[in-house]
Amino acid sequence: MSQEAVEVVRNAFEGAGARGLQETAEAYWHPEVEYVEDPRWPGTSRYKGRDAVLRCFQAYMEALGPEEDLTFTVERVFDAGERQVPFVRVQGRASNSGAPFEHLWGYVVEVKEGLIAYFRAYYEPWDALEATGLAE
Repeated sequence: MSQEAVEVVRNAFEGAGARGLQETAEAYWHPEVEYVEDPRWPGTSRYKGRDAVLRCFQAYMEALGPEEDLTFTVERVFDAGERQVPFVRVQGRASNSGAPFEHLWGYVVEVKEGLIAYFRAYYEPWDALEATGLAE
């Protein structure tokens, strides 16, 4: 299951920009998916259920810019057995200012029944490795 989970995670994150958020949610997120924001994120919260998580990410898109202008690149997926840790580079232009941005995020992801059931964002990718015991 571990290699299958790695592929689900890679395809879900890489395809988000190409196929669109709604389609990604339907294809790769478990109906009861849970998403937890990094504590550094302003107004940090936890979202439960595909619709709630989708609304959260749609709000991100409003701030980050049009979906078609964003790129998501999975630089690596670390396999921690029951959990995977993708490093995902997000690039685009801010919707209000047009200023370019780029950031490498880390996530801790759990796959259940071939779908993402849980994921947590980490502003510092190495914190995600530490959370799974993979940091050296």
